[in-house]
Amino acid sequence: MIEREAGIKVYNETLGAKGAKGRLVRVSPEGFYEVTLESGGKNFTTLLPIGSTVILAADAEEEVAGLEVER
Repeated sequence: MIEREAGIKVYNETLGAKGAKGRLVRVSPEGFYEVTLESGGKNFTTLLPIGSTVILAADAEEEVAGLEVER
């Protein structure tokens, strides 16, 4: 789960964002991600529709050892 204020990468075709760096502020009940995006060395707050936006955690998850299953 991506926590509030976590660093994220944003993909949104309408905005033209292809991995834009940002921070997740909140997920609104009205169906938007409130995000602070970095652009040109400045931060901008934006509302992005959940239905047309993909957000990824900026940092990869730690690798978890797989379970050995006897067959």
